Amino acid sequence: MKLKQYLQYLTEQKITKEDLKNLEVYADKLFRALGIDVEFTNHFSRRVNDPRNKKQITMEELTRLFRESYRKYGRRISELGPDAEAVINDMLTDINVPFVLQWDPKNKELDLVAKTVMRKKDFRTSNPILRID
Repeated sequence: MKLKQYLQYLTEQKITKEDLKNLEVYADKLFRALGIDVEFTNHFSRRVNDPRNKKQITMEELTRLFRESYRKYGRRISELGPDAEAVINDMLTDINVPFVLQWDPKNKELDLVAKTVMRKKDFRTSNPILRID
């Protein structure tokens, strides 16, 4: 990363734990009708503000990503079932969110566990990619 990019990154607004908590509440409300609870790993929390993203990921971008993925793929995600893995890819912002679905026997629902997040063009994976425009 060039010095100019790094200095710009340092001055951009970072996403806080409170921001992620609010995003999780929002995503939970969206996916609740499908019996899905959204969770973020610690790695997701660390990676959201990582300088390797080159441009800071914003709350607006993440909110849009979850809203549009629910709108376009909500039913399909719920039908994948436990232990399924996939990646939500926002073509507009180049943000990628790999996730796994895990069955929560206590709450009798699927947990959509967002494993990480990164801004990367041409993200490659062997898992299914759910693209949003």
